[in-house]
Amino acid sequence: MKKIILKLKINIMYRSLLTLIVLLMMITSTQAQTKNEARVARMVKDLNSAIVARDSFALAQISMDELSFGHSGGVIQDKAAFIKAVLNGPTFFKSIDPEGQTIQVSGKHAIVRHIVVASATREGNPVPLRFGNVMVWYKKQGKWKLLARQGYKL
Repeated sequence: MKKIILKLKINIMYRSLLTLIVLLMMITSTQAQTKNEARVARMVKDLNSAIVARDSFALAQISMDELSFGHSGGVIQDKAAFIKAVLNGPTFFKSIDPEGQTIQVSGKHAIVRHIVVASATREGNPVPLRFGNVMVWYKKQGKWKLLARQGYKL
């Protein structure tokens, strides 16, 4: 009887150890995948901060020269027009908060999706904004840069 109980305990311990090993392997592989995702998430935060601060230098560093920046109203801007609009208006952002953000990395490309909840002013009047956003980031010379962005109405 004691041998049977001992075998059961060993079997339970073996299964527990095996389960723990599998979980650790899954966590390790997930962390490897999320390293680039975390970097892209940081770049999204940096972009939003640069828009709010109207920091042309940061916007130029974050954006690729080939940038295509689409607004939910249908306006599409290149890099120079995007930066000029952030600096000169007519809309000035006070805060930008992404909700439900997802990031999918595939090699040197990353796709970011989220809902933007923002506070802005237009002609001095407060404007609450809520719209969808899709961004494409490209890893160039080890740095993630914004290649394309399209806002869309909800």
